[in-house]
Amino acid sequence: MTHILETERLALREWTPEDADALFVMLGDAEVMRYVDVGKPWEGVERAREWAEKLNVSYRTRGFSRWAVVEKESGLAVGSCGFVPLPWSGEIDFGYMFRRDRWGRGYASEITPAVLRHGFERYGFAEVVASIAPENAASRRVLEKIGFVYRGNEVMQGEEEESEIYVAVNPAAAATQSAGAEK
Repeated sequence: MTHILETERLALREWTPEDADALFVMLGDAEVMRYVDVGKPWEGVERAREWAEKLNVSYRTRGFSRWAVVEKESGLAVGSCGFVPLPWSGEIDFGYMFRRDRWGRGYASEITPAVLRHGFERYGFAEVVASIAPENAASRRVLEKIGFVYRGNEVMQGEEEESEIYVAVNPAAAATQSAGAEK
């Protein structure tokens, strides 16, 4: 399968039906899902399979999605990273997650800057947002490390609790705006 992009140890690609079990290891883990969705693990590999197919449809329709993050050495899908449009605001949401047995290996710090750069360069996103639970210090550190800046707290549509919202601005868009302001 063709890779969308590669880093030293990881590759980004579409999900395959064979990834369903590996995806469920992540989505069925209460600790992984603590800050994702409604904060509870998913039940059943079929739901993971359906989600992967929805992500692939998004990729084929929009050109971007939350893709599979795969270890190049093992070929195993160990995470997800990418973009989805927020229907209520039109903003592009950046997100990632990894299997718990792969935490602590630096995978988030390795793949996220490459995926963010890909979004800016390939899709021309002017800016991208990311939302995290206020208590999710690990994700906050990753976002800040790759250039996201805290925008404020918001209650996202369909949620009851506030999320911290971060924004990353496309350097090319920022340079264009800056040049326009100087004229």
